[in-house]
Amino acid sequence: MKIISIILTRRKGGDVIDSVYDLNQFGFFERGTVKELLVATSKIFVEKFNVNTKNAVPYEQYKCFVDVREEFGGVVFTDQEYPDRVAARCLSEMMMEYLKTTQGIIGSPFPGLQNIMTKYGTVANVDKTTEIQGQINDITIIMHKNIDAALQNMGKMEDLLQQSNDLSAKSKLFLKQAKKANRRCCILQ
Repeated sequence: MKIISIILTRRKGGDVIDSVYDLNQFGFFERGTVKELLVATSKIFVEKFNVNTKNAVPYEQYKCFVDVREEFGGVVFTDQEYPDRVAARCLSEMMMEYLKTTQGIIGSPFPGLQNIMTKYGTVANVDKTTEIQGQINDITIIMHKNIDAALQNMGKMEDLLQQSNDLSAKSKLFLKQAKKANRRCCILQ
């Protein structure tokens, strides 16, 4: 789950205002081409989409989130695993921060763009739902291990009861029949 790039571009003319990239997943010689592709795609989306709209566009194995304003637009590229709501929040925050930082002067560079990329780079830092889901998944794994251990101990307990000298033959037979009856009961369900 990662953000590939965040790009701010003018609506008319398509000049890139500012951009940040995380292209570490690509080979060294591929990075220039990937960067050009991201910029070209961003320009096309910002020019073609209607003003004051937000769009999510799947693009090959990536997702592209676009927010188009009157004079400029913002684009966030993520991989398929990155949560949509977090990417949309990143895009909204970036657009608001840009307008606040530049005081509405479109075309000014945005020094806070790298900070936004860093902040939203780790989903758990900004999305409590994802963090809680991760904790639930960890607890589920631990519970499955504990249940497996308890079931193994039950099997050992039955073996110990069968070997016990304190139980009569009638009690041992009852345990064996109860075990068979419980197996059939579970199969029927």
